[in-house]
Amino acid sequence: MNIYILARRFSIITLFAAIFAITFSAVVVHEGGGGAQSHFGASYTCLERNGNFCAPSVR
Repeated sequence: MNIYILARRFSIITLFAAIFAITFSAVVVHEGGGGAQSHFGASYTCLERNGNFCAPSVR
C-alpha cells in the first residue's frame, strides 16, 4: 500500500511540473521574439535578414 501512495504523489507532482513547463514555455514564446537576440548576455541585432548570422549592433 505504501508504494501506491508514493506512485500517486509522484504522478501528481509530475503532472503539476508538466503543466508549469507548458505554460512557462507558452509565456516565453509569447513575450519573446523582438528584434534583438541574446547569447550569454551579449545583445545582437540581426542587420541582414537574409544572412545566416547576426552581427553585433552598431552604436
